[in-house]
Amino acid sequence: MKRIVKLLAVTAGMILALMGCGRQEPAGEERVMVADPADLLNKVWDKFGEEERFPAMGGDPGNPVDNGAGIFNIEDKESLTYMLYLPAEQAGMIDEAASLIHAMNANTFTGAAFHLTKEADAEALAEALRESILNTRWMCGFPDEMAIYVVNDEYVVSAFGKEEIMKQFKASLSQVFGKGAVPAAEEKIE
Repeated sequence: MKRIVKLLAVTAGMILALMGCGRQEPAGEERVMVADPADLLNKVWDKFGEEERFPAMGGDPGNPVDNGAGIFNIEDKESLTYMLYLPAEQAGMIDEAASLIHAMNANTFTGAAFHLTKEADAEALAEALRESILNTRWMCGFPDEMAIYVVNDEYVVSAFGKEEIMKQFKASLSQVFGKGAVPAAEEKIE
């Protein structure tokens, strides 16, 4: 009889533990999975309405993508720095990158997503990007603001551009990733 009681107690404990493991997170708090940095940016771009879209291109100079984000060749460190403002010293912190850029003027909007290596510190990369963007000597018009987010604890997303586009980008990023998109920096560019 004692064995049966112990067996029932152990079984009940296991059932309760399994119920806790299988618990669903509340709606709106589920982690949105992405395949790569381009997928992340395209999920955000897809939330832009027709009237909010602009001529866009993604990728890198050797592999451009029309009207969407594209993978950026991280071996081209010069372009990473020149186009996406990733300081060369931080290039080893990422293993993938993607871009989404206004096709007429990069200062109107430039967005980038960087996948962190396992050893990388998201806050350190975000701060390096912030410094790089804010210390740029702009030509062909100034962007109004910049924002940097850490997404799903494994991506750093940077964007700068005109206020109305930035507002839409941040709203779309939040709509897609919810609490998974954590602001690391948001500043006006002067």
